Amino acid sequence: MKMIRSKDLVYEYHTHNDQGEIEELNRAIDHVDIDIDKGQFIAILGHNGSGKSTLAKHINALLTPSKGSIWVKGMDTKNEQDIWNIRQTAGMVFQNPDNQIIATVVEEDVAFGPENLGINPEDIRKRVDKSLKTVSMESYSTHSPNKLSGGQKQRIAIAGVLAMKPECIILDEPTAMLDPSGREEVIETVKFLNKEENITIILITHYMEEAIEADKVFVMDQGKIALQGNPKEVFVQVEKMKSLGLDVPQVTELTYMLRKKNINLPANILNVKEMVDALCQLK
Repeated sequence: MKMIRSKDLVYEYHTHNDQGEIEELNRAIDHVDIDIDKGQFIAILGHNGSGKSTLAKHINALLTPSKGSIWVKGMDTKNEQDIWNIRQTAGMVFQNPDNQIIATVVEEDVAFGPENLGINPEDIRKRVDKSLKTVSMESYSTHSPNKLSGGQKQRIAIAGVLAMKPECIILDEPTAMLDPSGREEVIETVKFLNKEENITIILITHYMEEAIEADKVFVMDQGKIALQGNPKEVFVQVEKMKSLGLDVPQVTELTYMLRKKNINLPANILNVKEMVDALCQLK
């Protein structure tokens, strides 16, 4: 089943001058076609202004296309009657967890979404408990979110989305404001949700290492899909990635440099284990 599909997706917006007059028309998404199957782990990469966050907001129907279409589980985001169901199907986690946490107690915050869906209190209790357990935060249910670390706050934000039982979660640079340990916490949670709960994950990130385990990677540039494929297919194109203003995983970059020195290594090495195995096979 196609969880997300777009065809000739275009999004345009106007900028205004100081007098409030329309100055120019800008195209943030430029004829984008994507196909994402249920249960896939997708990474979307791109420099600032490439259109990746704008694309994410279309998946959640926070924005609607200027031209073309995008469907979430077969529902057209331009159909206002489907917006409620689309947002239940595709939940959104933003960069700053403080913007998504609204209650003074963790379990109350996680319960907020289901309460707004009109779920009965007994089921809400079950959803809150299960969601907190899924993100390994059940022992913090009565804590104040303000006293948690950045990584813990982001896991609470994810639990709040999980409590609404989405089939797809879009994460818009969820680790950008976190330290390395917080980033690891969140990414391990995301991988668990994908592998164990079969939730479709769309991860927008500028950390290349976070994309290594994705099923598919889309690289955006100037509103278009510049590259796509599995991580090995994408990251092996080191010079192309650099021309797009992006890095590749550190191990891949090291491999690229060693190959330029005529050291016979596979070009598509993504992690330390692969590097060690390849080096051990050199004669």
